Amino acid sequence: MKNTSDKILQAALALMQDKGFQAVSVKEIAQHAEVSEMTVFRHFKTKMGVFESAVEKFSYIPSFEEIFAKQIVWDQEADLTLIAKSYLDSMNRNKSIFLIAIQERSDFPELHQVIAKNTMKLKGLIIAYFTSIQERNRMKETNVDAQAKIFLTTLYGYFSSTALWKNHFLHEWEEPFFTHTIRLFCEALQK
Repeated sequence: MKNTSDKILQAALALMQDKGFQAVSVKEIAQHAEVSEMTVFRHFKTKMGVFESAVEKFSYIPSFEEIFAKQIVWDQEADLTLIAKSYLDSMNRNKSIFLIAIQERSDFPELHQVIAKNTMKLKGLIIAYFTSIQERNRMKETNVDAQAKIFLTTLYGYFSSTALWKNHFLHEWEEPFFTHTIRLFCEALQK
């Protein structure tokens, strides 16, 4: 059984994805979650607090910290494939948060800033990985910050195109995307 906070978060995300962040009221969230407005405020203080809590609760950072700590095998192609697939799986599970932020990107940039914190943490983990793999003499000397940005931008581009276009044929591209993009990336950085 879901606890009250989870019910509120799920109701808020469903409504915000459908209507947009600004168009949804705390009253609607409360009604959809079958709780009182006071309960929403008691758990989250503000509507932005609801969104921030959703981003925190569904953050991919803890799973990536575990991947980098326990699952990296120091084979660039295998590691980057694992990272890419984990990223896309996580983004697909949390697609509603992404869509809410995209809908409101012009009028409500604070939503993007909340999400950007996770992206910066993931970029930091990838930079540390590239630095370590360079130190192991398995990657040519390069600007690891720039390479992390390129890698994340590529993943984000693929995810956002599949999330926004909603074309099923794009999912047929997933395996070739992983295979060819990561191989090309690794070949370019190979020592």
